[in-house]
Amino acid sequence: PADINYGTLLSATQLNATASIPGTFVYAPPAGTLLNVGPNQDLKVDFTPDDQANYNTASKIVKINVTGQGVVITWNTPADITYGTLLSATQLNATASVPGTFVYTPATGTLLNAGNNQPLKVDFTPTDQVNYSVTNKTVYINVLKANPVITWNNPADINYGTLLSATQLNATASIPGTFVYAPPAGTLLNVGPNQDLKVD
Repeated sequence: PADINYGTLLSATQLNATASIPGTFVYAPPAGTLLNVGPNQDLKVDFTPDDQANYNTASKIVKINVTGQGVVITWNTPADITYGTLLSATQLNATASVPGTFVYTPATGTLLNAGNNQPLKVDFTPTDQVNYSVTNKTVYINVLKANPVITWNNPADINYGTLLSATQLNATASIPGTFVYAPPAGTLLNVGPNQDLKVD
């Protein structure tokens, strides 16, 4: 018979022997059998003629090749994440066409630096390694820069003549960095309400 892919059950397409006289065929393995991957596998038929007074039973063996069927991994490109987001099942969510085990690189819980097109790879090991091969797939993710959180409450009112100092210019941020104030420390502000103090 022609080669078949793993997963194809034996049927009358493969088990299609004929004989020169009427009789009964018994196949081994029978129709409906799922063969493992491998070349030159035996298909045997035993033939029993209807006229057993004049004919002997007969047998024949043919060979069939069963080829491996590739594992299909489905893994869509993950949505962009912001720096500070740890990799999780939201990004590492590949599926496969057969049962097996996924190993991701980088792993769940990894903190990626900001940057575009960073590779995420999965290695898939099928449970059935007789008929399926280990395979892998790579997708790419964009990690966007995060915005620091600046904490700075409106300073208490000051009297004219008070120079700006760390008492008013006291912003803090959620990450280490440098503050530049405008107007800077040492500035003498004129009298007036709602005057802007800015920090970069």
